[in-house]
Amino acid sequence: MIVKDSEKTSDISKGLVLLMATVCGFTVANVYLNQTLLVSMSATFHISAASIGIIATLAQIGYALGNLLLVPLGDIFERKKLILFLLFAICIVLALNALSINKTWMMVTSLALGIVTVVPQIIVPLAANIASDHNRGKVLGNVAIGLVCGILGARLVSGFIDVHFGWRMVYWTSAVATLFMIFLVYVYFPRSKGGNATSYKHLLMSLGPLFIKERALQKACVSQGMMFASFSAFWTTLVFLLHTHPYSYGSDMVGVIGLVGIAGAFATPIIGRLIDIKGEKFASLLCMSISLLAFIGLIRGGYWLPGLILGALLITVGTQANQVACQFTIFQLGEEKRSRLNGLYMVSTFLGGSLGSYVGLLAWTKWQWNGVCAIAILMIAISCCSLIPMNILRKMIGNLMNKKGSNM
Repeated sequence: MIVKDSEKTSDISKGLVLLMATVCGFTVANVYLNQTLLVSMSATFHISAASIGIIATLAQIGYALGNLLLVPLGDIFERKKLILFLLFAICIVLALNALSINKTWMMVTSLALGIVTVVPQIIVPLAANIASDHNRGKVLGNVAIGLVCGILGARLVSGFIDVHFGWRMVYWTSAVATLFMIFLVYVYFPRSKGGNATSYKHLLMSLGPLFIKERALQKACVSQGMMFASFSAFWTTLVFLLHTHPYSYGSDMVGVIGLVGIAGAFATPIIGRLIDIKGEKFASLLCMSISLLAFIGLIRGGYWLPGLILGALLITVGTQANQVACQFTIFQLGEEKRSRLNGLYMVSTFLGGSLGSYVGLLAWTKWQWNGVCAIAILMIAISCCSLIPMNILRKMIGNLMNKKGSNM
Protein backbone atom coordinates (compact mmCIF):
# COMPACT_ATOMS: atom_id res chain seq x y z
CA MET A 1 0.00 0.00 0.00
CA ILE A 2 1.24 3.47 -0.87
CA VAL A 3 1.13 5.96 1.98
CA LYS A 4 0.70 9.35 0.39
CA ASP A 5 2.24 12.46 1.83
CA SER A 6 -1.13 13.93 2.65
CA GLU A 7 -2.04 10.92 4.79
CA LYS A 8 -1.05 10.53 8.43
CA THR A 9 -0.69 7.23 10.21
CA SER A 10 -1.92 7.27 13.79
CA ASP A 11 1.34 5.81 14.93
CA ILE A 12 4.70 4.69 13.55
CA SER A 13 6.11 1.46 14.93
CA LYS A 14 9.22 1.50 17.09
CA GLY A 15 10.70 -1.19 14.89
CA LEU A 16 10.40 0.95 11.77
CA VAL A 17 11.92 3.96 13.54
CA LEU A 18 14.83 1.77 14.72
CA LEU A 19 15.34 0.46 11.18
CA MET A 20 15.32 4.00 9.76
CA ALA A 21 17.90 5.08 12.34
CA THR A 22 20.06 2.04 11.54
CA VAL A 23 20.01 2.64 7.79
CA CYS A 24 20.82 6.33 8.37
CA GLY A 25 23.79 5.42 10.56
CA PHE A 26 25.27 2.84 8.18
CA THR A 27 24.98 5.08 5.12
CA VAL A 28 26.16 8.41 6.57
CA ALA A 29 29.21 6.61 7.99
CA ASN A 30 30.52 6.20 4.43
CA VAL A 31 31.30 9.93 4.30
CA TYR A 32 33.60 9.64 7.33
CA LEU A 33 35.25 6.23 6.82
CA ASN A 34 38.26 7.68 5.01
CA GLN A 35 39.24 10.09 7.81
CA THR A 36 41.08 7.37 9.75
CA LEU A 37 42.38 5.62 6.62
CA LEU A 38 44.39 8.46 5.09
CA VAL A 39 47.76 7.38 6.47
CA SER A 40 47.28 3.80 5.25
CA MET A 41 46.13 5.04 1.84
CA SER A 42 49.13 7.32 1.51
CA ALA A 43 51.41 4.34 2.15
CA THR A 44 49.59 2.23 -0.45
CA PHE A 45 49.73 4.92 -3.15
CA HIS A 46 53.23 6.10 -2.13
CA ILE A 47 52.23 9.73 -1.62
CA SER A 48 52.41 12.08 1.37
CA ALA A 49 49.74 12.11 4.07
CA ALA A 50 49.11 15.81 3.33
CA SER A 51 48.49 15.03 -0.36
CA ILE A 52 45.99 12.26 0.37
CA GLY A 53 43.93 14.63 2.55
CA ILE A 54 42.00 15.84 -0.50
CA ILE A 55 40.10 12.54 -0.44
CA ALA A 56 38.34 13.42 2.83
CA THR A 57 37.51 16.89 1.50
CA LEU A 58 36.04 15.50 -1.73
CA ALA A 59 33.78 13.12 0.20
CA GLN A 60 32.34 16.10 2.11
CA ILE A 61 31.94 18.13 -1.09
CA GLY A 62 30.20 15.17 -2.71
CA TYR A 63 27.79 14.90 0.22
CA ALA A 64 26.89 18.59 -0.12
CA LEU A 65 26.34 18.14 -3.88
CA GLY A 66 24.16 15.10 -3.26
CA ASN A 67 22.00 17.06 -0.83
CA LEU A 68 21.58 19.78 -3.44
CA LEU A 69 21.04 17.59 -6.52
CA LEU A 70 19.57 14.28 -5.31
CA VAL A 71 17.67 14.87 -2.06
CA PRO A 72 15.03 17.14 -3.73
CA LEU A 73 14.07 14.13 -5.90
CA GLY A 74 12.16 12.84 -2.89
CA ASP A 75 9.46 15.41 -3.71
CA ILE A 76 8.75 13.90 -7.14
CA PHE A 77 9.74 10.21 -6.90
CA GLU A 78 8.51 7.38 -4.72
CA ARG A 79 10.93 7.56 -1.80
CA LYS A 80 11.35 3.84 -1.11
CA LYS A 81 12.45 3.16 -4.71
CA LEU A 82 14.77 6.19 -4.60
CA ILE A 83 16.36 4.92 -1.37
CA LEU A 84 16.87 1.43 -2.84
CA PHE A 85 18.41 2.86 -6.02
CA LEU A 86 20.88 4.96 -4.02
CA LEU A 87 21.78 2.03 -1.75
CA PHE A 88 22.64 -0.07 -4.84
CA ALA A 89 24.73 2.84 -6.12
CA ILE A 90 26.53 3.02 -2.75
CA CYS A 91 27.43 -0.68 -3.00
CA ILE A 92 28.95 -0.19 -6.45
CA VAL A 93 30.93 2.90 -5.45
CA LEU A 94 32.19 1.24 -2.24
CA ALA A 95 33.52 -1.65 -4.35
CA LEU A 96 35.24 0.83 -6.66
CA ASN A 97 36.80 2.52 -3.62
CA ALA A 98 38.14 -0.81 -2.42
CA LEU A 99 39.62 -1.53 -5.88
CA SER A 100 41.36 1.86 -6.21
CA ILE A 101 44.81 1.66 -7.78
CA ASN A 102 45.92 5.29 -7.46
CA LYS A 103 45.09 8.64 -5.90
CA THR A 104 43.10 9.93 -8.90
CA TRP A 105 40.85 6.85 -8.88
CA MET A 106 40.31 7.31 -5.13
CA MET A 107 39.50 11.00 -5.55
CA VAL A 108 36.79 10.29 -8.14
CA THR A 109 35.22 7.43 -6.19
CA SER A 110 35.32 9.39 -2.91
CA LEU A 111 33.46 12.27 -4.56
CA ALA A 112 30.93 9.83 -6.03
CA LEU A 113 30.50 8.08 -2.67
CA GLY A 114 29.70 11.38 -0.99
CA ILE A 115 27.12 12.21 -3.67
CA VAL A 116 25.14 8.95 -3.39
CA THR A 117 25.39 8.68 0.42
CA VAL A 118 22.49 11.09 0.96
CA VAL A 119 20.02 8.32 1.83
CA PRO A 120 19.56 9.62 5.42
CA GLN A 121 18.32 12.97 4.11
CA ILE A 122 15.61 11.17 2.13
CA ILE A 123 14.68 8.95 5.07
CA VAL A 124 14.23 11.89 7.48
CA PRO A 125 11.43 13.58 5.42
CA LEU A 126 9.87 10.13 4.93
CA ALA A 127 9.82 9.62 8.71
CA ALA A 128 8.32 13.10 9.18
CA ASN A 129 5.57 12.33 6.67
CA ILE A 130 4.43 9.04 8.14
CA ALA A 131 4.63 10.21 11.77
CA SER A 132 1.55 11.76 13.30
CA ASP A 133 1.52 15.44 14.23
CA HIS A 134 1.69 14.83 17.98
CA ASN A 135 4.84 12.65 17.93
CA ARG A 136 6.81 13.96 14.94
CA GLY A 137 9.49 15.53 17.14
CA LYS A 138 9.98 12.27 19.05
CA VAL A 139 10.29 10.27 15.81
CA LEU A 140 12.82 12.70 14.31
CA GLY A 141 14.83 12.58 17.53
CA ASN A 142 14.98 8.78 17.45
CA VAL A 143 16.02 8.70 13.78
CA ALA A 144 18.74 11.26 14.55
CA ILE A 145 20.41 8.76 16.90
CA GLY A 146 21.44 6.72 13.88
CA LEU A 147 22.99 9.74 12.18
CA VAL A 148 25.15 10.62 15.18
CA CYS A 149 26.21 7.01 15.74
CA GLY A 150 27.23 6.79 12.07
CA ILE A 151 29.17 10.07 12.11
CA LEU A 152 31.09 9.38 15.33
CA GLY A 153 31.27 5.59 15.13
CA ALA A 154 32.70 5.48 11.59
CA ARG A 155 36.11 6.65 12.78
CA LEU A 156 36.32 4.05 15.53
CA VAL A 157 35.16 1.07 13.43
CA SER A 158 37.17 1.97 10.31
CA GLY A 159 40.30 2.46 12.40
CA PHE A 160 39.92 -0.98 14.01
CA ILE A 161 39.38 -2.76 10.67
CA ASP A 162 42.24 -0.86 9.06
CA VAL A 163 44.72 -1.90 11.76
CA HIS A 164 43.80 -5.59 11.57
CA PHE A 165 42.76 -6.15 7.94
CA GLY A 166 43.80 -3.10 5.90
CA TRP A 167 41.93 -0.06 4.57
CA ARG A 168 40.41 -1.85 1.55
CA MET A 169 38.55 -4.23 3.87
CA VAL A 170 36.78 -1.21 5.42
CA TYR A 171 35.06 -0.51 2.10
CA TRP A 172 34.28 -4.19 1.41
CA THR A 173 32.73 -4.50 4.88
CA SER A 174 30.61 -1.41 4.34
CA ALA A 175 29.49 -2.76 0.94
CA VAL A 176 28.31 -6.03 2.52
CA ALA A 177 26.51 -4.13 5.28
CA THR A 178 24.79 -1.97 2.66
CA LEU A 179 23.56 -5.08 0.82
CA PHE A 180 21.94 -6.18 4.08
CA MET A 181 20.37 -2.72 4.44
CA ILE A 182 18.91 -3.06 0.93
CA PHE A 183 17.13 -6.27 1.96
CA LEU A 184 15.71 -4.69 5.11
CA VAL A 185 14.53 -1.56 3.31
CA TYR A 186 12.89 -3.62 0.55
CA VAL A 187 11.00 -5.78 3.05
CA TYR A 188 10.05 -3.32 5.80
CA PHE A 189 10.03 0.27 4.51
CA PRO A 190 6.59 1.71 3.61
CA ARG A 191 6.02 3.24 0.22
CA SER A 192 5.48 6.99 0.16
CA LYS A 193 4.95 9.13 -2.89
CA GLY A 194 5.71 12.84 -3.13
CA GLY A 195 2.91 15.05 -4.35
CA ASN A 196 4.99 17.27 -6.67
CA ALA A 197 4.54 16.42 -10.36
CA THR A 198 7.10 18.89 -11.73
CA SER A 199 10.17 18.05 -13.81
CA TYR A 200 13.67 17.68 -12.35
CA LYS A 201 14.77 20.90 -14.07
CA HIS A 202 11.94 22.92 -12.55
CA LEU A 203 12.52 21.19 -9.23
CA LEU A 204 16.12 22.44 -9.11
CA MET A 205 15.11 25.88 -10.36
CA SER A 206 12.62 26.12 -7.49
CA LEU A 207 15.34 25.76 -4.84
CA GLY A 208 16.56 29.37 -5.01
CA PRO A 209 13.08 30.98 -4.81
CA LEU A 210 12.14 28.52 -2.06
CA PHE A 211 15.14 29.56 0.04
CA ILE A 212 14.44 33.28 -0.53
CA LYS A 213 10.75 32.91 0.30
CA GLU A 214 10.94 30.87 3.49
CA ARG A 215 12.36 32.91 6.38
CA ALA A 216 12.02 29.94 8.72
CA LEU A 217 14.26 27.91 6.41
CA GLN A 218 16.87 30.69 6.33
CA LYS A 219 16.92 30.88 10.12
CA ALA A 220 17.19 27.11 10.45
CA CYS A 221 20.10 27.05 7.99
CA VAL A 222 21.98 29.73 9.96
CA SER A 223 21.14 28.14 13.30
CA GLN A 224 22.32 24.60 12.53
CA GLY A 225 25.05 25.74 10.15
CA MET A 226 26.76 27.64 12.96
CA MET A 227 26.06 24.95 15.55
CA PHE A 228 27.58 22.29 13.30
CA ALA A 229 30.50 24.64 12.63
CA SER A 230 31.29 24.76 16.36
CA PHE A 231 30.85 20.96 16.54
CA SER A 232 33.32 20.46 13.66
CA ALA A 233 35.81 22.93 15.15
CA PHE A 234 35.83 20.85 18.34
CA TRP A 235 36.24 17.41 16.76
CA THR A 236 38.76 18.59 14.13
CA THR A 237 41.13 20.14 16.67
CA LEU A 238 40.59 17.58 19.43
CA VAL A 239 43.35 15.33 18.08
CA PHE A 240 45.85 18.21 18.36
CA LEU A 241 44.83 18.93 21.94
CA LEU A 242 45.23 15.26 22.89
CA HIS A 243 48.75 15.22 21.46
CA THR A 244 49.86 18.15 23.64
CA HIS A 245 50.53 18.59 27.36
CA PRO A 246 49.02 17.45 29.69
CA TYR A 247 47.65 14.54 27.61
CA SER A 248 50.20 13.27 25.07
CA TYR A 249 47.68 10.67 23.83
CA GLY A 250 47.56 9.03 20.41
CA SER A 251 44.92 9.53 17.73
CA ASP A 252 43.02 6.48 18.95
CA MET A 253 41.89 8.49 21.99
CA VAL A 254 39.69 10.60 19.67
CA GLY A 255 37.73 7.45 18.86
CA VAL A 256 37.31 6.66 22.54
CA ILE A 257 35.96 10.15 23.27
CA GLY A 258 33.78 9.74 20.19
CA LEU A 259 32.08 6.83 21.96
CA VAL A 260 31.07 9.28 24.69
CA GLY A 261 29.67 11.53 21.97
CA ILE A 262 27.58 8.63 20.69
CA ALA A 263 26.14 8.22 24.19
CA GLY A 264 25.12 11.88 24.02
CA ALA A 265 23.16 11.21 20.83
CA PHE A 266 20.60 9.28 22.84
CA ALA A 267 19.45 12.59 24.33
CA THR A 268 17.94 13.62 20.97
CA PRO A 269 14.65 11.74 21.56
CA ILE A 270 14.25 13.71 24.81
CA ILE A 271 14.60 16.94 22.83
CA GLY A 272 12.15 15.53 20.31
CA ARG A 273 9.55 14.98 23.02
CA LEU A 274 10.30 18.45 24.40
CA ILE A 275 9.60 19.90 20.94
CA ASP A 276 6.21 18.17 20.88
CA ILE A 277 5.38 19.68 24.28
CA LYS A 278 7.15 23.09 24.48
CA GLY A 279 7.79 23.93 20.81
CA GLU A 280 10.86 24.03 18.60
CA LYS A 281 12.06 27.54 19.58
CA PHE A 282 12.30 26.63 23.25
CA ALA A 283 14.13 23.41 22.33
CA SER A 284 16.60 25.26 20.06
CA LEU A 285 17.38 27.81 22.78
CA LEU A 286 18.01 24.98 25.23
CA CYS A 287 20.31 23.19 22.77
CA MET A 288 22.32 26.34 22.08
CA SER A 289 22.65 27.01 25.81
CA ILE A 290 23.98 23.48 26.39
CA SER A 291 26.68 23.86 23.70
CA LEU A 292 27.53 27.39 24.82
CA LEU A 293 28.04 26.34 28.44
CA ALA A 294 30.12 23.37 27.27
CA PHE A 295 32.58 25.55 25.35
CA ILE A 296 32.81 28.09 28.16
CA GLY A 297 33.67 25.27 30.54
CA LEU A 298 36.19 23.79 28.08
CA ILE A 299 38.33 26.94 28.14
CA ARG A 300 39.72 25.63 31.42
CA GLY A 301 38.16 22.18 31.66
CA GLY A 302 39.56 21.08 28.29
CA TYR A 303 42.92 20.41 29.95
CA TRP A 304 41.31 17.97 32.41
CA LEU A 305 40.21 14.63 30.87
CA PRO A 306 36.87 14.27 32.74
CA GLY A 307 36.05 17.89 31.81
CA LEU A 308 36.96 17.22 28.18
CA ILE A 309 34.78 14.10 28.06
CA LEU A 310 31.85 15.97 29.64
CA GLY A 311 32.32 18.80 27.12
CA ALA A 312 32.29 16.34 24.20
CA LEU A 313 29.07 14.84 25.55
CA LEU A 314 27.30 18.20 25.94
CA ILE A 315 28.48 19.52 22.55
CA THR A 316 27.12 16.42 20.83
CA VAL A 317 23.82 16.68 22.68
CA GLY A 318 23.41 20.37 21.89
CA THR A 319 24.36 20.13 18.21
CA GLN A 320 22.42 17.02 17.26
CA ALA A 321 19.35 17.95 19.27
CA ASN A 322 19.30 21.39 17.63
CA GLN A 323 19.30 19.63 14.25
CA VAL A 324 16.10 17.84 15.25
CA ALA A 325 14.52 21.12 16.37
CA CYS A 326 15.47 22.87 13.11
CA GLN A 327 14.20 20.01 10.95
CA PHE A 328 10.94 20.00 12.87
CA THR A 329 10.61 23.71 12.07
CA ILE A 330 11.21 23.44 8.33
CA PHE A 331 8.99 20.38 7.97
CA GLN A 332 6.04 22.54 9.09
CA LEU A 333 6.42 24.62 5.91
CA GLY A 334 4.72 22.06 3.66
CA GLU A 335 4.59 18.31 3.10
CA GLU A 336 4.96 18.57 -0.67
CA LYS A 337 8.37 20.26 -0.44
CA ARG A 338 9.99 18.55 2.54
CA SER A 339 12.75 16.88 0.53
CA ARG A 340 13.79 20.18 -1.05
CA LEU A 341 13.65 21.95 2.30
CA ASN A 342 15.78 19.24 3.90
CA GLY A 343 18.24 19.26 0.98
CA LEU A 344 18.83 23.01 1.27
CA TYR A 345 19.04 22.74 5.04
CA MET A 346 21.65 19.97 4.95
CA VAL A 347 23.77 21.81 2.36
CA SER A 348 24.01 24.77 4.73
CA THR A 349 24.71 22.44 7.66
CA PHE A 350 27.68 20.78 5.96
CA LEU A 351 28.97 24.07 4.60
CA GLY A 352 28.94 25.24 8.20
CA GLY A 353 30.79 22.07 9.20
CA SER A 354 33.46 22.70 6.56
CA LEU A 355 33.80 26.31 7.75
CA GLY A 356 34.12 25.15 11.35
CA SER A 357 36.90 22.68 10.50
CA TYR A 358 38.84 25.31 8.56
CA VAL A 359 38.43 28.16 11.07
CA GLY A 360 39.01 25.79 13.98
CA LEU A 361 42.39 24.77 12.57
CA LEU A 362 43.32 28.42 12.01
CA ALA A 363 42.32 29.24 15.58
CA TRP A 364 44.42 26.34 16.90
CA THR A 365 47.44 27.48 14.87
CA LYS A 366 47.25 31.02 16.22
CA TRP A 367 45.78 30.71 19.71
CA GLN A 368 45.72 27.00 20.59
CA TRP A 369 42.77 25.53 22.51
CA ASN A 370 41.48 28.78 24.00
CA GLY A 371 41.22 30.20 20.48
CA VAL A 372 39.18 27.20 19.34
CA CYS A 373 36.75 27.63 22.24
CA ALA A 374 36.45 31.38 21.58
CA ILE A 375 35.67 30.82 17.89
CA ALA A 376 33.10 28.14 18.78
CA ILE A 377 31.42 30.48 21.29
CA LEU A 378 31.20 33.18 18.59
CA MET A 379 29.61 30.67 16.19
CA ILE A 380 27.00 29.65 18.76
CA ALA A 381 26.27 33.35 19.44
CA ILE A 382 25.54 33.81 15.72
CA SER A 383 23.28 30.76 15.88
CA CYS A 384 21.40 32.32 18.80
CA CYS A 385 20.79 35.45 16.71
CA SER A 386 18.72 33.33 14.32
CA LEU A 387 16.07 33.02 17.05
CA ILE A 388 15.65 36.79 17.29
CA PRO A 389 12.74 38.10 15.14
CA MET A 390 14.01 39.92 12.05
CA ASN A 391 12.45 43.29 12.90
CA ILE A 392 14.01 43.28 16.37
CA LEU A 393 17.38 42.21 14.95
CA ARG A 394 17.30 45.05 12.38
CA LYS A 395 16.44 47.52 15.15
CA MET A 396 19.31 46.26 17.32
CA ILE A 397 21.79 46.55 14.43
CA GLY A 398 20.45 50.02 13.56
CA ASN A 399 20.82 51.24 17.13
CA LEU A 400 24.34 49.84 17.26
CA MET A 401 25.33 51.56 14.02
CA ASN A 402 23.80 54.88 15.16
CA LYS A 403 25.62 54.70 18.47
CA LYS A 404 28.88 53.95 16.66
CA GLY A 405 28.30 56.88 14.29
CA SER A 406 27.61 59.30 17.12
CA ASN A 407 30.88 58.33 18.81
CA MET A 408 32.94 59.13 15.72
